[in-house]
Amino acid sequence: MSSLLFKALLLVSAPVLLVLTLYFYLVPNAIKDPRRRKLPPGPPGLPFIGNLLDFGDSEGVRDKVTKWHKQYGPIFYTKLGGTDYIWLSSPRTVKDLMDKKSSLYSSRAPFPLAQDTMSAGRRQLFMPYGPRWRSIRKHSHALLNLTTSVSYQPVQDFESKQLLTEFLNDPGNFYMMMRRYSASVIMLVTYGYRIPTWEDPLIKKIYTVLENFTAMTAPGAYAIDSFPSLTFLPERLMGNWKTAGRKAFEHDSRVYMDLWERLKHETNAGTARDCFTKTFYLNGPEKSGIDDLAAAYTCGGLIEAGSETTATTLNNFMLAMTLFGEAQRRAQEELDRVVGDARLPSWEDENELPYVRSLIKEVLRWRPVNKFGMTHATSEDDWYEGYFVPKGAVAVLNWWAIHRDPDLWENPDEFDPSRYLDYTQSAADYINATDPYERDHFAYGAGRRVCPGVHVAERSLFINISRVLWGFNISKKKGPDGKLIEPTQEMVPGFFSVPILFECEITPRSEKHERVMREAFAQAEKDGINF
Repeated sequence: MSSLLFKALLLVSAPVLLVLTLYFYLVPNAIKDPRRRKLPPGPPGLPFIGNLLDFGDSEGVRDKVTKWHKQYGPIFYTKLGGTDYIWLSSPRTVKDLMDKKSSLYSSRAPFPLAQDTMSAGRRQLFMPYGPRWRSIRKHSHALLNLTTSVSYQPVQDFESKQLLTEFLNDPGNFYMMMRRYSASVIMLVTYGYRIPTWEDPLIKKIYTVLENFTAMTAPGAYAIDSFPSLTFLPERLMGNWKTAGRKAFEHDSRVYMDLWERLKHETNAGTARDCFTKTFYLNGPEKSGIDDLAAAYTCGGLIEAGSETTATTLNNFMLAMTLFGEAQRRAQEELDRVVGDARLPSWEDENELPYVRSLIKEVLRWRPVNKFGMTHATSEDDWYEGYFVPKGAVAVLNWWAIHRDPDLWENPDEFDPSRYLDYTQSAADYINATDPYERDHFAYGAGRRVCPGVHVAERSLFINISRVLWGFNISKKKGPDGKLIEPTQEMVPGFFSVPILFECEITPRSEKHERVMREAFAQAEKDGINF
């Protein structure tokens, strides 16, 4: 009997012991590498999974990483499964590592699901730093640099005028209107196609891709991206990640390849509008070793980067105006004084609207675009301030901790645009500030992987936010009992800081404001987009 029990225990324990042994040899640890005893301090984790459970609830991550910064200092360590995370939580640590040591801190950690399976290795966002990434980044920069971004203003002008009219006609649907605006701008710029309504089949396809992306890329969503060395195990032990990734790839690649092939056909036929993809195709991406699938994902990646990120910030602006009426009133007073009530704000007004500019910066400080921070990875071992930073570690720009640091910001948990009134330059200019403590915020990242679309994004935010504030009053909605409905400040599950759909009251500020907005869009439709 005892012999049978021993054999049964052996059969049960053998696979566990095998996995633990393989984990010990495959995953770096202090026994094999004594330098790891000098890792930065951080919260204790559990055996094998480290701090993975701390990141299971994406809603609570920003509070935890802010608390850990206060507890452990400007650089701290967590372990998610088999992956090291180094959290850079002060402007100086970000500058010292992501900027000054950008050759070491510009790569990406391995993502067996998100990059290798779901993206067939073609998503620029997840590509490791190297010649292939630099080649694709060069093409993206050509689309999004400061000079080129000015040429997109007619697109943003037209789409923002439609947005105002949509607000007048159906204010309760503002949430999706912001998403339509953002997607239409980047689709016109990238492919030459407009998205005139939220019901357009193209936007439905794009947002299905974004939903796949969001669901599969949040830290801890799939164990394999936290334990990349365990890809040899049967996938059923790791959440059937290959099956899920292949299913997402089949859908996403079909969407992007259809767009790429359609644009190629229209270009060859001489009917394609001027746009990034047309120029990209005519320049011959194959000369740079970029195949059709990589080209399709390069163009599709611009849609991913430029649609939900901008829409997220615009909807967070709507949430802020619903919650913080005094900031809204101050911005409207400035707009009334500078612009008046006979025309819409324009880009020429921007320098004369310091409070509106400050309000935009404060939205990005208050709610940066994702819940976790901007992640890079180290391509070599490094030492910093006596701490060991191992090769392959994920270096996180911890913008939540930086933006909520009381040593940097007075009353950091309050929404107060006036804190930025002395910041007269654009966010793009502050990215290159010599003194890291002069930066306005870190929502566009740092180093060689800084957001390439910062110039386009800044223009979209200014023209929409200034015009919405000029034309509308935004306030809390009253319920059936006459009491004000307090909007939730929670975010939808996943990677981005997308606010949960909330109700608010959106009303034109006067009949004259309404007439000006309707007439402006009617004229824009008559004139068309000069792009």
